[in-house]
Amino acid sequence: MKKIKKLLFIFVFGLIPIPIFAWPGMPTPTLSVNGKYLVDPCGNQVKLHGVAITPSPWFNGCSTGTCRWDNYDITGCLNYNNAVMDALTNTSNGWYLNYIRLHIDPYWTNTPGSAIAENDISRFDYNRLVTYTNSVIIPLINHARDRGMYVILRPPGVCPTNIALNDAYYNYLVTVWTYLSQNTALKNASNVMFELANEPINIRATDGTYGQDAQKYYDALKNFFQPIVNIVRNNGANNVIWIPGLGWQSMYKGLANNPVTGNNIGYAVHVYPGYWGANTQDATSFNNAWNTNVQPIANIAPIAVTEIDWAPSGYGTFGVATTSGFGTNFKNKVDAVGNVSWNLLCPEDLITNGNPNSVTTAFSGNMEACAAPCKSWFASYSSSNLPASSCGGSTSLVNNGVYVIEFKTDPTKALDLANGTDADGTAIRPWTKNNATAQQWIAVSTGNGYWRFITNVSTSNRCIDLASAGTSNGTSIRLWSNYGNDAQAWQVTDAGGGYFKIVTKLNTSRGFDVANCVMDGTQNLQLWDYYSTSCQLFKFNYISTKSAVKSVTTSIDNTITSPTFEIYPNPSMNGNFTITLQNKSMENSKVSIFSLDGKKVFEQVNLKAGANFIASSLKTGVYILHFEGDIGVSMIKIIVK
Repeated sequence: MKKIKKLLFIFVFGLIPIPIFAWPGMPTPTLSVNGKYLVDPCGNQVKLHGVAITPSPWFNGCSTGTCRWDNYDITGCLNYNNAVMDALTNTSNGWYLNYIRLHIDPYWTNTPGSAIAENDISRFDYNRLVTYTNSVIIPLINHARDRGMYVILRPPGVCPTNIALNDAYYNYLVTVWTYLSQNTALKNASNVMFELANEPINIRATDGTYGQDAQKYYDALKNFFQPIVNIVRNNGANNVIWIPGLGWQSMYKGLANNPVTGNNIGYAVHVYPGYWGANTQDATSFNNAWNTNVQPIANIAPIAVTEIDWAPSGYGTFGVATTSGFGTNFKNKVDAVGNVSWNLLCPEDLITNGNPNSVTTAFSGNMEACAAPCKSWFASYSSSNLPASSCGGSTSLVNNGVYVIEFKTDPTKALDLANGTDADGTAIRPWTKNNATAQQWIAVSTGNGYWRFITNVSTSNRCIDLASAGTSNGTSIRLWSNYGNDAQAWQVTDAGGGYFKIVTKLNTSRGFDVANCVMDGTQNLQLWDYYSTSCQLFKFNYISTKSAVKSVTTSIDNTITSPTFEIYPNPSMNGNFTITLQNKSMENSKVSIFSLDGKKVFEQVNLKAGANFIASSLKTGVYILHFEGDIGVSMIKIIVK
């Protein structure tokens, strides 16, 4: 982040009232990447709009001479930054932001001492990273969630001018992301995404030269970040990861030829007036520059512009330009591209002097500066491209979605398959979240609003079962072989506040319960009359849909796995791939392939257990594969090269 000094202006800027949609407390279901789009668990495309926040004294007022807090005052830091989030989600005052880019500032992670450059890691202290991530960063993330805001989390500091694989800065990032991706409050948190670094400039290629805008340097950047992505994924963190480009995070075209591989990958871009040599006032010049430097990667992955601002000369913004020129050119372009989220550089770009207690629109409401138009634009965006709280009906579950089912009584506890044992009769109990597959449940629709919950441990699709189809209070709810009967069908109903009740199809007045709400693992799941007690309410934390929970990040030719079958390779050449059925009960299943306009282009019936070679001879493109088996229809996107 740039160190900038704002001039102070006070002016009240009004907006025409528009309907209030969901702030504060807008749902923040886990987002994922589907093709070039950021999507919610229902598959709806999502575009976010927000502001960057850096919790340090300099960026919290001291740069303008009004320190909001100082001297490592955690309470003061939280109070101020929480108030900023409150102000910028106050829809009654016209503010509709739904994410923050949150910087773990070196103020917290460096050993205290005299001021040093942001790219100087010589005083980095791992213990301080751990301490202040837990005492400062995570509380801010939790408050953001309460206000309906997502978080793109960036590591401390900025890149040095030159970086290289296995250099000191690379090893620093490995240390930081190894810790962050193992922190249970961040790992797979529903509103948290990761931005791996800030503003790489030059990188060393294999020939030993440093540079930025040639394919050899893009290849080097891919090789720099790919191992870090792999570390995050191997730690079990499936959070969306945003990859920065070269040239102060503005150059990406070569990454389209050699992208970072793995699931849930997007690219974080910085855009300021004059970047790429574009004329700030000329739309054609800006569009051509974007099309050269950013659009190649935007064609294959979602984009988050994590730094931008502008104002006429004299206002103190980093970017010097006007809304009628640069601002409008930028907005028109990203709206047309259709897969770009973006945030302004700092709160001072929106509210005067970053003051959340006396909120006025920054820059005296001058429409040629970024604050007033962005306030209006963000409000207009609030009616579309938002994450859904429900996929229709009474529940937001996704068919074949993988979930961690959290207890309202104790959010640190999840529904757990005892000891991860895949056997009939294994107990199901509350247990401390540990990201194991024993706490992952695949929701499979059985129709008419009922669901079957298959453990992600099982290779034979064992599922949650009501013992002997009993309906009396105290009947055991345990793991059992999947027979597709009503004792294994559960109705999930929204109980408000992001929690759901889960009742049996055999008696919808009774459902999941833990005796006396004991959460220490000594009491197993049982059936009981539904009284809406906290141990009868659950939150579904989405992980993935129809894909392997443990990601393979070493190759783009990943296996795609559903609870019943596997497809590999994907992407495939000429549409030739293999479908492996995981058990004999899947025999005689049918696979159909549809083009994106809904036309059936291939069908094969009577699949056998084990490997089935599919020679579809499809043309290059993206298709939807429908698999019809004994537990319904599963749909998976396939790519043909």
